[in-house]
Amino acid sequence: MSPGGVTTEVDAPSDATESQYGQACRAATLWMDTQPGDRRQLIEPYLAQLQTPEAVGPGTFGTTWALLSRAQQAGVVMAVEAAADGECG
Repeated sequence: MSPGGVTTEVDAPSDATESQYGQACRAATLWMDTQPGDRRQLIEPYLAQLQTPEAVGPGTFGTTWALLSRAQQAGVVMAVEAAADGECG
């Protein structure tokens, strides 16, 4: 948990299908492409948006953050970090 209250790390192995991971990574990349600044610095603001109660979409596997298992949350964080590093493929 970051000082701002955002989950930026999950102590669980990632559980995401290849499709879910790819969609989450691409969604993060698209968002980051519209933001100024260092992409690594955009990880927390993007995760903060995903963790709002109303956020549902490819970045959270089509459900809300609260309904994801810890392993799925780990998959989302991993995908966002990959997007920041330009590794979505």
